[in-house]
Amino acid sequence: MTLAEHTQVSLEMIASNKLRSALTTLGVAIGSAAIILLISVSQGASQEVTHLVEGLGSNLYVVLPGGTPAAALRGSAPVSQLKVQHAEKLRRETSFRVLVAPVLNNPVTLTYGREYKAGISAVGTVPNFAEVRNWFPTQGTFLKKSDLDLTRRVAVIGTTVQSALFKWGDVLGKDLVLAGEKFRIIGVMQSKGQLFEVDLDNQVFIPLTTAHRLFGTDNLSLIFVRVPRADDITPAMAEAQRILSAALPADQFTVKSQGEMLETVLSIGAIFTVMLGSIAGISLLVGGIGIMNIMIVSVTERTREIGLRKAVGAREPDLLIQFLSEAILLSFLGGCVGVALAYLGAFSIATASTFFAASISPFAVALALGFSIAVGTFFGVYPAVKAAHLDPIEALRHE
Repeated sequence: MTLAEHTQVSLEMIASNKLRSALTTLGVAIGSAAIILLISVSQGASQEVTHLVEGLGSNLYVVLPGGTPAAALRGSAPVSQLKVQHAEKLRRETSFRVLVAPVLNNPVTLTYGREYKAGISAVGTVPNFAEVRNWFPTQGTFLKKSDLDLTRRVAVIGTTVQSALFKWGDVLGKDLVLAGEKFRIIGVMQSKGQLFEVDLDNQVFIPLTTAHRLFGTDNLSLIFVRVPRADDITPAMAEAQRILSAALPADQFTVKSQGEMLETVLSIGAIFTVMLGSIAGISLLVGGIGIMNIMIVSVTERTREIGLRKAVGAREPDLLIQFLSEAILLSFLGGCVGVALAYLGAFSIATASTFFAASISPFAVALALGFSIAVGTFFGVYPAVKAAHLDPIEALRHE
């Protein structure tokens, strides 16, 4: 028999037991969909993080207290010994033309009229911050030097804050209450989106001097430093390490580049991709066991048919290929159904998620289909060999 004939006979046998075939392929379909979705979601998250981190600029490095970037961004780092004089020391003593933006983060609750929003990050910083982070207002202006010198109570808000507190109308010039004091809004920052659980738009920017007075500390959460070119990052970081080591113990600060932080995030993402894909692969193996079980049942039910085919001249390889092709076809059909489920799931995630648009990875589809065929082949071998090795006389006697 040709391959086309084997395929036709396999399809006829699968169609003759529609419910059983559907239930058998369901396990493979779920496993394939899980592999595709988990890998695609993980890759989508990594791409979004890459886009966000690279958006900060390849010529930017950060000085952190104790080497905790995530905690510093949330304003919950351990007690920091970084101070404004350390930022000034970096600016004065470095041989590069740098822009330095010291930052103090603190969680606050904002109130406007009867509206209020908790869990907002108040960012005390300097006018250089906008240029250092390449992050500018879409409405109004950013902080000015006079705002720092006069310790003014002015604020530039993120888009999440704007949508939460101001349902309509222009927000510029309006007053909101921050930590019990009124601040006048002078600008609205462009949207930056989310970085994992951190909403970058859920921030309000105030003068650093005002933040020091308001929160009762002269410490900093971190220091952003922008160098002229990306090629200057490595020597500039080495120089920053040397400059700060003269003023602080080595264990009280860490100098990190955007590239290093990106590599860390991507390596974590790769680990999660492998881990999640492996978990999904286990569910696919379970589906393969179901296929083997059904194929063994099928061999038992068709014992007389096998004996008859052998009696009229069918060879063992023919029977082996026939039953193996049925197992592979069942598994492949399950993989195809899994691909359809994965696309449906990706559409649902893309509709519901504000973090990233999940798109199906062609690699994940190819991997899932290839794995489903491999599973069908592996678990179909034993039933096929069992069918091929049946004694024709004993098979014809089978009731």
